[in-house]
Amino acid sequence: MTASSPSQPAKGPQVFTVTELTKVIRGVLEVQFDSVWVEGEISNLRVPSSGHAYFVLKDEKAQVRCVLFKNYRAGAKYKPEDGDHVVLFGRLSVYEPRGEYQVIVEALEPRGLGALQKAFEQLKEKLAKEGLFDPARKRPLPEFPWKVGVVTSATGAAVRDILNILRRRNPKVSVLLHPVKVQGEGAAEEIAAAIETLNRIEDIDLLIVGRGGGSIEDLWAFNEEIVARAIAGSRLPVISAVGHEIDFTIADFVADLRAPTPSAAAELAVPLLSHTVDDLRQFTDRMMESLGGRVREYRELLRRLIDRRFFREPLQVLAPLAQRMDDLNLRLFRGLGQWVVLQRARLAGLSQQLTQASPGRNLARLEERRAHLHHLLLRQTQTLARTAKERLESFEQQLRRQMAHGLTLEKKRFEAAAKNLNALSPLAILDRGYSICLHAGAAVKSSEDVAVGDPVRVRLARGELDCKVEHKH
Repeated sequence: MTASSPSQPAKGPQVFTVTELTKVIRGVLEVQFDSVWVEGEISNLRVPSSGHAYFVLKDEKAQVRCVLFKNYRAGAKYKPEDGDHVVLFGRLSVYEPRGEYQVIVEALEPRGLGALQKAFEQLKEKLAKEGLFDPARKRPLPEFPWKVGVVTSATGAAVRDILNILRRRNPKVSVLLHPVKVQGEGAAEEIAAAIETLNRIEDIDLLIVGRGGGSIEDLWAFNEEIVARAIAGSRLPVISAVGHEIDFTIADFVADLRAPTPSAAAELAVPLLSHTVDDLRQFTDRMMESLGGRVREYRELLRRLIDRRFFREPLQVLAPLAQRMDDLNLRLFRGLGQWVVLQRARLAGLSQQLTQASPGRNLARLEERRAHLHHLLLRQTQTLARTAKERLESFEQQLRRQMAHGLTLEKKRFEAAAKNLNALSPLAILDRGYSICLHAGAAVKSSEDVAVGDPVRVRLARGELDCKVEHKH
């Protein structure tokens, strides 16, 4: 066996690091045990949020750690639990951080009758929650099928029973057999594929899917999820005929109708031709009897009609109509005379209205109305002019009075403001004998603001003086 070179002299022992040793062991295990079947009991099962399952597989003397990754766990036949006795398929590997060897599980099957029953119940509960067993989605069987598809083994007793019963009940019904494996590895996939294949054939009316009796292991293909979903997705009605009357499979719950045996499925699928023919004969007899009664009724009605006077003396039927025509003719001429009189009176009234509406008479009336309106317009215009002139003069007087009053008020306000301004003016203080001393353009408020010898300017009420500081006190 070849390993990576250690860091010792060439003639010394080969020394591995822990990582190197673990990688070598992992390589040996993965090459030597790339596929292995292991049987044991599950314990310490845990499924974290990642969806991977970790557990220990043990027997009386040993145990091995196992991991079932999420993608393989989704395809498992059932959900394992602690204490389950299973057979698993996978490969050996080493988890390097802990230096532990483990089985990477790729397939998992329960071992024993109890485990199979548990897997059956788990799948049944799952499909029931999805609504695949809902009675509302089950379809009725066609009343008179002419072509039946059969999915079963080509060599078993079930297909012979189905064919014999179908031939006996109605030899005119065609049967299309799709042979499949009904037990063992790959059987479920073949059954599902056969259902899908027959669904693509246009003239098939319904499907019978099943097999003869056997143990739960023999019937297990019809408990697989792939078969249940193929039946649920079938566009054709499906009769499930698996095992004996006491046997129940997942296919029975999903199918549109469950037959206790394959023979019963054939009887439920196709009615007896002789019964159908008898029913048709009875329907024909009842229909002919009913039609004969209706014909007799109509014959009697026709006889009574022929005996009536209408057919024996047809001219007597026209006599009342001729009399009514004469009466209507008389009323018509009488009505026309009255209408002519009314129209003449109406014409005379219209002529009189036309005379009164003569253009000459209307023009004279319009001329008089125009003169009257002109007179009213002139009088109204003069009245409005006088009123406007009086209002204008009144507005002018009011404006003059308001302007005079406003000027008086403004003059009084001006005089009062001038008095207030004069009282506050510094020039008024100068008139009382005071003066302002300025140095460098600023008023001198303290002797500290100037020095001896500084020039200052004294402002009086009238005029200014240029002075020089000689002493400070």
